[in-house]
Amino acid sequence: MVDAVSSILPQTATAEAASTAAADSLNENFDLFLSLLTTQLQNQDPLDPMDTSEMTSQLVQFTSVEQTIATNTNLEQLIALTKSQTSGNAVDYIGKEVEALSTASKIANGGSTSWRYSLANPSSEVTLSVIDSNGSAVYSETLANDAGTFDFTWDGTETDGSRAPDGTYFLTASAVDSAGEPVQTDVRTKGIVDSVDFTSDPPILMIGNIPVSLDKVTSVTAPTPTVP
Repeated sequence: MVDAVSSILPQTATAEAASTAAADSLNENFDLFLSLLTTQLQNQDPLDPMDTSEMTSQLVQFTSVEQTIATNTNLEQLIALTKSQTSGNAVDYIGKEVEALSTASKIANGGSTSWRYSLANPSSEVTLSVIDSNGSAVYSETLANDAGTFDFTWDGTETDGSRAPDGTYFLTASAVDSAGEPVQTDVRTKGIVDSVDFTSDPPILMIGNIPVSLDKVTSVTAPTPTVP
């Protein structure tokens, strides 16, 4: 939690410095304005006094700018507080299993990997393709599904029968209905969050080496406890 709050301090300090500089500049200009006004009043011709309408207009302008700077300062403090709360909430994801809109997943130690995909409408042809980090399709299959959410597990065997090396892979899903019209799809990944990166806004959850933006999370569950 301390790290979460600390990460937003430089941004907050920069915003506060800008507001402070603007306020200081306004105060200097206002002091100069009052000094000149006082001098004019002391040296005006009693038989032909100065017009106070311009003076009143400038006073109103100074007051308006001062209120705007104060409002900006309050907004900056509110934004900083919101970011702090968001960062603190992100820490709570560590150790939990999340499902998020992401096409990336990882194969390690010669194992398998899985994704979840959804179809908005029934599809007569769903093409699932696994893409490696170089952008090449290493595996694909075509099937038909009703509307809904489905799990897809890839055992790491490429189309040519060879074993895919460990690494990050991406799943693409494209679908059409019986009339050949596109069907809306989405792909999600899931895994245990083991760290949080606060250098981005919103924070990035790390599932192994897979980054997942906090605003892409669709569900969170507590991991199933291990039975001794």
